[in-house]
Parts: sequence; structure tokens; C-alpha cells
Amino acid sequence: MPAVLRPTALLALTLLAGCSIDFDRFLRGGVGADAGTPPLDSGNPPLDSGTPPVDVVTPPVDVGTAPVDVVIPPRDTGVVGPAPCRVPYLVAVAEHLDSNAARVLRWSFADDRRCDDLTLSVAHPRAIGVAFDSISDVMGPQLIVANDEAVTVVDASNGATVRDVPAAGSPRSIFDIVANGAGTFAVAYTFAGGSTPGSVGNVRVFDHRNNDLREVQAWNRNQQFGLSVLWMTAFPGNQGQYLTAKPADSGSGLSVFITSPTSAGFHTAAPALIANRANVQAVSAYRTADRRGHYAMPLSGGGGSPAIYVAGSAPAGTTVSDVYSRMVLCSDPCPAVTRAVAFPDEAGQAAGLCELSGTQYTVVRFGGASTSCAMLDTAALGGRWRINDLAVMPR
Repeated sequence: MPAVLRPTALLALTLLAGCSIDFDRFLRGGVGADAGTPPLDSGNPPLDSGTPPVDVVTPPVDVGTAPVDVVIPPRDTGVVGPAPCRVPYLVAVAEHLDSNAARVLRWSFADDRRCDDLTLSVAHPRAIGVAFDSISDVMGPQLIVANDEAVTVVDASNGATVRDVPAAGSPRSIFDIVANGAGTFAVAYTFAGGSTPGSVGNVRVFDHRNNDLREVQAWNRNQQFGLSVLWMTAFPGNQGQYLTAKPADSGSGLSVFITSPTSAGFHTAAPALIANRANVQAVSAYRTADRRGHYAMPLSGGGGSPAIYVAGSAPAGTTVSDVYSRMVLCSDPCPAVTRAVAFPDEAGQAAGLCELSGTQYTVVRFGGASTSCAMLDTAALGGRWRINDLAVMPR
């Protein structure tokens, strides 16, 4: 009896009959095909010949051409800066009477010669002084120059302006001081109502440190200083105090008083440091690094020969030696002396500012030998110049 096919099996055979399997497509690498025969592993590792590679050293060829050294010389701009002036040295501030030109003239006590002048941008300077970053040790010096418009910190090496602040009148003198614990220097200004040669009208105390220039105190007449004060300068014996020169009608001749500024007014600490000096024009005092004091007071007028009172004090001392140096010891002419500073290293000698005429000024040595007295003048500057003030850059 023949086998009977189930309906489902019959349907499957019918579908298989309608489809054929494309073996060629797989062999041709179609989709899903095995594209080829995998590589055969021969089982033999790569052979090591045992011969290391040879390093063929080829030295560089010297072609005989040396490198060329191209020397570029520095460019000469034609501007020659001032040569250094060896400390201690004298500074004198000068103004051109017909223009705004101004100079600082310098003379080295160490080398006994004139140094290069410094060109100032401060027109018509009236006063010059020295301020210190460390006032007690006399370290970090800067030049201070003042005119009727400004108080200026000046670079002592080249004369360039560092910074400035407006002025408070016509300056008379510049001196170092720490007033009631504040400030580094002060500027004394002329009293507008004063008579010739005038008196101090007001004082401004400044601090120039920390890249700054600030007014820290303002002194007024008959408060932090008295009436009829002819001149002010530093007091080397105590840098918190100052010296004042009083006019002849204030007692027994002209005297220099030690004075202390206080918040409640001024206080005279001693009756007089220097007494009985007639015809005083000014007074200057400064401290050197050894803390000795150096004092000079030009005396001129009254029909007598110009002279300079010169004194010195021991380290931080408040008393002075009494040395009196007359002009007759020097052969150079000096009909009138207006400013003076003591030598820092020679007792009994001073540099005095002599007025020969309205446009001829010279700085000469007082005391010592009677020859070779000339130190500074304006003869070589050309035109009409006037020297207004002196100071010492100490060591």
C-alpha cells in the first residue's frame, strides 16, 4: 500500500521545488560568503642570521668655510650721560635767567674736582636738598629740588624727574626731618608779608618713600615755629628736631635755636645752639653716615668782609665745636656770600656761594690754604645764569 503524504509535507515539497540554492553566489564572495582560504602557517619561525647590523660611521666633511662672526657695534645716539660723581660731593642748583634751562653743578670732595653737570627739567629752581630712605643711617639718598610751582624728587645720578607735587609758595630751604614720627624732609617757604631778606611763612613736611611723595604735615607761623624765623635747617643731633636762625632784634645778636615741633605748637629745646653771630644770611646743617653733624653759617654785610661760621658735632651730639673761618684765607674774590655748607671731611672748611654780580656766581672754598679756592661757577654754561642754593650729598 503506497505511503500517504500529509498535507503539510506536500506543501513543503511544493515550496522547495519553487526555490533553488545559489551556490555560485557564495563562491563568488557575495554577502555572507567565506571570501577565501586562510593563510597557511608553515610552522617555520623567521631565521636569525646571527650577523648584527653594521653601523657605518660617516664623519662630517669639513668644507673649510668657517662661520662668520657678524659684529654689530652699538649705535651711538650722540647723547652722552653724566659720569658718576664720587661721594661725598657738593651740589649747587643753577637757573638760566632768560629761559627755563636749569642745572645741578657737582663737585666731588673725594676727588677734589668738578663732576659732570646734571640737566634739570625743573625750571627756575630756588632750593636744593637731600632726603634719605633711612634718615638715621643716611642711606638711600635722593635730591630734592623746589621752585615756585613744585617740589620734585630728582634722580641723583642723571637729574631726571622722579615725581613731584605742587608747591606752597616760594621755597627758602629744604632739610631732612622726621616730625613727630612722620616724614623724611621738609620745605620752608618765604612769608609773603616778610621784609628783606624775609622770613619763613609756612613749612610742609613730606614723605618721599615707597614710590610716593606725600605731604604729611603742614606747619604755620607762631604754631609749629615762631615769628621772625630767618632760616630753617636740619639738626644732626636729633633728626626729630630742627634749627632756626632768628634775626638780630630777637635778643643778643643772631642765634640758631634747637626747636621741636609738636601738635600743640613749637617748643624751644635749648636757648641757642650758636649765639651772637651778626649779619647771618642762612644756616645749613647735615649729618654724615658716622652721625657727626656739620654746620655752616654765611655772614655777609655790615661793612665787614664776608665770612663763614663753621662748626662740627660728635656723633648724635647736641653741642658743637666753635670754628670761625674768615674769607681772608682764600685769595679768590667774594664780595657777598649768600649760602654755605661745611666740608664733610675737612674741619674748619666750607663751600660758600659768592655773588660777584647780578649774573656772575661762583662757589669757593673758605678756610684751608689761600690758593686754589675755586670750586664751581657758571662761566662755561653760556648766557646769564644764577646759582641759588647748595647742599651736600654725604656718605
